[in-house]
Amino acid sequence: MRHRRRREQQQYERRGRSGRAWTGRAGAVVAALCAVAVISPAPGAAALAKPKPYEISGDARKTAGASSSADAPQIKPGLFHDRIGPGQEKYYAVNLDAKSSMHVTATAVPTPGTKVTYEDGLKLTLQNTNGDSCGSMDLSAGGDTAYPLTASAARLIGDENSESCREKGPYLVRLERDEGSGSGPGSWPVELSLKKEPGLKGSIPAPYPGTEDETDDNNKRPTPPSGTAKSAKGGTGFNDARALDSGVWKDRLQPGETRYYRVPVDWGQRLYARTEVPNSPAEEGTISSTYISKGFRMNVYNPARDALYDENFQSYDGDGAKFDRYSNPVRYENRFADEASGTRFAGWYYIAVTAGPEMAEPFPKGTPVTVRVAVKGKAKKGPAYDGDAVAAGFGVSDTDREMAEKGLTAAEVEHNDTLRTVGYTGIGAGAALILVLAVWMLLARHRAAAPAPVTAPGPWPTQHQQPEQYQQPQQYQQPPTQQYGGPGGYGHHPQG
Repeated sequence: MRHRRRREQQQYERRGRSGRAWTGRAGAVVAALCAVAVISPAPGAAALAKPKPYEISGDARKTAGASSSADAPQIKPGLFHDRIGPGQEKYYAVNLDAKSSMHVTATAVPTPGTKVTYEDGLKLTLQNTNGDSCGSMDLSAGGDTAYPLTASAARLIGDENSESCREKGPYLVRLERDEGSGSGPGSWPVELSLKKEPGLKGSIPAPYPGTEDETDDNNKRPTPPSGTAKSAKGGTGFNDARALDSGVWKDRLQPGETRYYRVPVDWGQRLYARTEVPNSPAEEGTISSTYISKGFRMNVYNPARDALYDENFQSYDGDGAKFDRYSNPVRYENRFADEASGTRFAGWYYIAVTAGPEMAEPFPKGTPVTVRVAVKGKAKKGPAYDGDAVAAGFGVSDTDREMAEKGLTAAEVEHNDTLRTVGYTGIGAGAALILVLAVWMLLARHRAAAPAPVTAPGPWPTQHQQPEQYQQPQQYQQPPTQQYGGPGGYGHHPQG
C-alpha cells in the first residue's frame, strides 16, 4: 500500500511539471504575439490622422423630437441628444416658470469630411404654444466644411419685446435643418442644452450707458500675451473643452477638425482671444505660393453656448495669419443690448477653432495654432440672484479658477476627485487597521505582564493519609493500526 501511494505521488508530480512547462511555453508565445501586435504599426499609421468629431456628453439623455408639436417629448434643464435628417423639423416640449430665464442651444454635428454647402443650416426657435417666438436663430454652414453648428434661443425675463413669453406654462422648442443641394444625405447628431437662469431678487438694472459703443469693432485691442507657448490639447466640444488661463497656448489640428477651449470670465471682466497660424514651410529652392480661402475659423461662445459673433472662415496665404476678438465687459444688463447681448452673464466662455480641410496641403502633419488668451479687468460683484446662479452655470467659482490655472478638463477634474476620494478612504481604512493592531498589541502585552495566579498550599495530608507514591511513567507503545473512520469513532490515519 505504501509503495503504491508513493508511485502515484511521483506520477502526479511529473504531470504537474509537464503542465507547468506547457503553460509557460504558451504564455511566452502569447506574450510574443502581443509584443508583435504592439510593435507592428497599424495600417495607415503613417498617414494623416483623422479629425476627432464632436463628442456628445455621456450625461446627455436620449430623446426623439416629434414632427408634430402635439407629440413633442418633454425636456427640461440639462443635456439631451437626438438626430436630425435633411429638411427635417422636430418639436420638443418644455415647461417654464414666470421668474427664470431659459437658454436653449442646439449643436448639430456633421461628420468631419462629409459634404456641407452654404445652403445647409440649422434653425432653433423657442416659442409658446400659440406659435409666438420668444427667441430664435437661423444659422447657415460656411466654408463648405463640416464643423459643429450651434444655434441658440432664449426666453429672457424682463424683455419688453416678448410679452407673450412671460407667462408660466408649456412652451415648445422647434429645431429645423435646412438641406443643401449636393450635401451629404446622412442625419446629424444633435446635442440640446437647456440652462435655467434664476431671476433677480430686486429690479432689473437699466442698460449701462455706452454699452453699444463697446462692441468688438470699437474696442481697442489690448497688448497680446507673450512668452513661451504651453501645450494645450483642446477638447472636441463644449463638454470636454480644455480650461485655459491668461497666457499663450499651442495646439495642432487635423484638417476639418474643431478644438474647444474655455476660460472663466467673471462679472465686469473682458475676454481677449487671438488665434494664429504660422507660415507654411517651403521646400528648399522653392517659393511658397499657398492660398486657401477657407483656412481657419475662430468663434467665442458664452456660458449658455450662445455665439458672441457671426463668424466666417479666414483665408490663409502661406505667410501666416491671425484673427482676434475682444469682448465688452460682462454685465447682466447687456442682455437687452443688440451687439453686446452675448456677454450677459459670468461663467465659462468657450473658444472654438476650426482648421479648414485644405490646410492639409501646407501642413500635412496637422495645422499648428497658437491661442493667446487674456482676461482683462477686475472681477466685480454680480447681481443678486434669487437662487444659486453659479450652480446653474452662470458664475465663476474658486474651482473654476483652479481648473483654468492647471489647464484641466471637466473629466480630468472628476478623475482627480475620484483618486482623492479613494486615497482618503484608503488612509482612513489604514488608520483604522493600525488602531486595531495597536489595541491588540496592548492587550497582548497586558496579558503577558499579568502575574500568574498564586495557588494556596495544601491541603496537607493528615496523619491517617499517606502521600501518593511516585510512579514511573510508562513507556510509549505503538497503538494498533486501524482504518480511518472505522469502528470506534475517530480512528488513526494509515501509515505510509
